[in-house]
Amino acid sequence: MRWAFGLIAVLAALLLGGNASAQTGSAVAPGRDVEKSADAKAGKRAGGKDKPKLNISGTYGQWALLCGEPKEKELRPRCSLVQALVEKSSNQLVFRVVVTYGPKGKLILKIDGPTGIALQRGLEFAPGEAKLYRMPFHTCVPKGCSALLVVEDDLKQDLLNAEKGTLTVYALDGRPLRALAELKGFAEGLAALDKAQPKPEAAR
Repeated sequence: MRWAFGLIAVLAALLLGGNASAQTGSAVAPGRDVEKSADAKAGKRAGGKDKPKLNISGTYGQWALLCGEPKEKELRPRCSLVQALVEKSSNQLVFRVVVTYGPKGKLILKIDGPTGIALQRGLEFAPGEAKLYRMPFHTCVPKGCSALLVVEDDLKQDLLNAEKGTLTVYALDGRPLRALAELKGFAEGLAALDKAQPKPEAAR
């Protein structure tokens, strides 16, 4: 089974594993940016008393570079490259793909997925047709489960070279459930992330 997804450039309300509800902006075709007015409205919704304000620093195809304002002026913002996959018929967020730097300076791929799936089988991610990467689920909350993987050099090159990535999870009865992520624009987005973030060796 393959979900019918409409890919949208991610808005700030969808980001960083927060508790914000899934809110979508105008659906756009792959390779187009979201409208600036939609970006601004989403940024206002995402800000809160207990959470840092989130800003969309740029869009790259279906990827959005999302940065939180640091608490201290001398610190650099924490940023993530994010893409959301929204089911067309229900307009509900099903997958969120996040690339960011971890505490030790390692590039991390995090994919948030739905509940009601076979967690022991993990999530399978195939960028292009080069290789299949198996990602174990690490955490689950009522809204979904998250799979994590350190982005080593081989996965990084596959992400840079592929045009699409296939995400596969399994239903409790064993049926595969697949979706496609758009990888066009990833190289530009990663370059912007590297520019916005401290270099890995300088990461706190």
